Amino acid sequence: MAKYTVYLGSCDSYRSETIFSVLKTAMDHVQLKQPPFGRVVIKPNIVMAHPGVATDGFTRPEVVEGIVRLVRETGSNVERIDISEASGLGITTSGGYRWAGYRRLRKQGVRKRAMEECRRKVVTLEKGRLHKHITVTAEMADRDFLIFAPKLKTNVLAHAYTGALKLNIGTVDSKERMLYHDYRLPVKIVDILEAANPDLIITDGIRFSYGGNQMTQGGIDFGLIAVSTNAVAHDMVCARLIGLDPFKIEHIKEAMDRGYGPASFEEIDIAGDYPRDRAAMIVKDLDFGFYPVDRFQSNFRIVSGTPYCTGGCQGILLDWLHMIRDRKPKLLKRFPRLTVLVGKVTERIEDRIVLLIGDCARASTDVTCRRKIVIGGCPPTHKRIVWDMMVNLFLLAPLVRPSLIIDGFVAYPLKKIKGWLVNSGRRA
Repeated sequence: MAKYTVYLGSCDSYRSETIFSVLKTAMDHVQLKQPPFGRVVIKPNIVMAHPGVATDGFTRPEVVEGIVRLVRETGSNVERIDISEASGLGITTSGGYRWAGYRRLRKQGVRKRAMEECRRKVVTLEKGRLHKHITVTAEMADRDFLIFAPKLKTNVLAHAYTGALKLNIGTVDSKERMLYHDYRLPVKIVDILEAANPDLIITDGIRFSYGGNQMTQGGIDFGLIAVSTNAVAHDMVCARLIGLDPFKIEHIKEAMDRGYGPASFEEIDIAGDYPRDRAAMIVKDLDFGFYPVDRFQSNFRIVSGTPYCTGGCQGILLDWLHMIRDRKPKLLKRFPRLTVLVGKVTERIEDRIVLLIGDCARASTDVTCRRKIVIGGCPPTHKRIVWDMMVNLFLLAPLVRPSLIIDGFVAYPLKKIKGWLVNSGRRA
């Protein structure tokens, strides 16, 4: 008998009633150690949501609504249900909740917690290889039962796949989020798993988001809800379902090697009514956008040095380029002709304008140019790249719009101040 089960349920509608029905059936198949109880935390993927530019890359509220109902009807002595999230790109999590449509969950009696403005706790990691401690929301630290609700989607910063394992990046404080977010990202992801290892995973694959920037890429109808009680087994099955080899996805392999789940498919039982040949037909001609950054076609001459950081500078630059292609493809033709260095480059570089992305690129010594533009950081944040590309090269990314500028540069600092006051008050 297989040690792990992954349930693949057919679901072609975002009707919460239909979703709940699929989840009820799934519970008859997965090996849940105990029903949800006490303080339940749901962690969705809302790294970015916006009706104009980020419409497919987040967990839909109808799925969370179905999860809440499942907890209410199958749980035991449920004290409360919290949704805990930390949005990406330096925008407010409350804005992400609003744009993702999570206001409808107020009727469900759940609390929406935002990392940057709520009470936080430091968790010590005994097995961490990079992190010895991390900061999470108090609700995450004190929970009795944790449900991950990932979005089935691709991500060029994570070997083309993001699922249950990488979802835990959104459980940590913003400063810690970018720490080791480079070639060491797979190790970082599995370190965090010690503090945020889900008891249940329910993935929104009703639409599959693919092929570009993790926030702005589009989606395609996929008709799936995936359910499991093990994050590694879940990601192995879902990665293979969309045509990827999970043994070549470094954070999945890292989690396997550290004993967080199965080491082979022989240990996994795949249940459910979802036809896997349907998935194969949907993804067979799709471009996931995951390739070396210097292969991206534009007026930029991109020179990639060392180290090659899939989760860092090279990956974030590739992510930004895909953002342009996703939502402003005509802008690619208006890029200025210049040389971009990402990573430490040892060859001789000569050009009129040279753009250096990240701290390693700044260490490239044999550079001759009339104008040098530096976007520092290890790695630079998405917000920094979007801003500096706009200020220095007048390249307005799709996210440069009034609602997001106000949210990111006015509301977000205020939320951070609120969070500082909340946590300072408790320490006092």
